[in-house]
Amino acid sequence: MIYATMCIGNYWIKKYQEEINKFGKENTLHILTDNPESFEYGVSHMYDRDVFSYYEKINFILYLSKTYNQRVTYIDSDWIGSLNTNLKLDESNLYTYKVFDLTESSYEKILSPSEHELKNKLLLEIESDGIINSFIGEALISMPVHERIDDMINDSEKLQKKIESNYNKNTKTRKELDRYKHGIGYSEGWGITALCIKYQIPIKEISWRKTTLI
Repeated sequence: MIYATMCIGNYWIKKYQEEINKFGKENTLHILTDNPESFEYGVSHMYDRDVFSYYEKINFILYLSKTYNQRVTYIDSDWIGSLNTNLKLDESNLYTYKVFDLTESSYEKILSPSEHELKNKLLLEIESDGIINSFIGEALISMPVHERIDDMINDSEKLQKKIESNYNKNTKTRKELDRYKHGIGYSEGWGITALCIKYQIPIKEISWRKTTLI
């Protein structure tokens, strides 16, 4: 298994550089960043888009899976210091910290009209049927090896276009998402969720934090 994270921009690099380097020294870590020189440990991959897109983490996971043919466990940089690296993972499931049940009334009420449309129609973008009734939390995604990784990458490109057009600084979304509008493609969990549905990858929640002694 290999690990992955994304850290873009001077503010975030300065804030999480130490924790990322510590994790990279002890584990096989791949880092998507616009400043590779900031990371002494781990394998840095250049982020070279002019705009910051949250969705690129999904592309990064898929790229690493194809390149190394191993399970890829992605963790957001602000969580990396708390990740338990002794998790028991099988070969077939995608693991995440939370699977949100979109059929619950609380989520039905807060989703914007454009999000309801994504829920109902996003799978059509990748020639798949059905409605998305769950949502994978994006801060932790542990993806298994899949024999159709090339097809998944092609489908992800289609999903990315749709999601980035729905989530950017100019689109009307829930107020809770305003803090993400310095970039595009936020709520990228729609993409990995759609891929799991089409390619029949089972999804499981996992308790991911290190055990700490008080």
